[in-house]
Amino acid sequence: MSRVSRRGLLISGASGLALLGAALATRAAPAEPVSRDQRRLDNRLELWGAFARKSQNLVARYTSTRSSPLLLEDLVGSGSLAYVSPTTLVMRDDGATGSTTRIEPSGVAIVPNDPSLPQRPMPKPANAPALRWLADRLVASFAPGDGSALIANARVEVPKGSTPRLSLLPPRDSVARTLIRSVTLTLDQVGGAVIRVEVAESDGGKFILQISDHRQNVEPELIARVLD
Repeated sequence: MSRVSRRGLLISGASGLALLGAALATRAAPAEPVSRDQRRLDNRLELWGAFARKSQNLVARYTSTRSSPLLLEDLVGSGSLAYVSPTTLVMRDDGATGSTTRIEPSGVAIVPNDPSLPQRPMPKPANAPALRWLADRLVASFAPGDGSALIANARVEVPKGSTPRLSLLPPRDSVARTLIRSVTLTLDQVGGAVIRVEVAESDGGKFILQISDHRQNVEPELIARVLD
């Protein structure tokens, strides 16, 4: 074989390897298999988002139940809930004997509906990490988005069963665990709205909101009835 033809073969072979290398480089790597737990979480977030993504504001009714080892019997109440995008959540109990809980970026306030009663002092968010963690989870439960804010700074579990639920737990190294064990959302099986919020406390107490009559993107006057 002549030197010229041998050189041609070498060049041709090198070109072929280059083309093969380019093809392999551009070929997508095989996707990692998705675990069953991840699929269940994705399904829950998709169901939750089907409702939450449409909520620029929300008005709903709730029934609340507070239980604790320190109480002889459960405390039961009712009221109206209002969410305004992006970060305002207000829960106003019915009647003058109740209170109004307001969660905003500036902090959390609990104000008696009877103005003659003293207002409970609340710590600054920076000084109350458990309160801040809980407040962030509650707001994110109703906020539009892809679910990343909802599960941020939390361990996530998807309870088994036919009822769609999502449990959010403080990180293992978070001081919030000293007060809060978990926040569990129950979703409407069809529309994805949050219909139940259960806050499990580390001392065995529970606070439960049963939510109904969801109305999204309502007129400002209806929101103002709860906010003001």
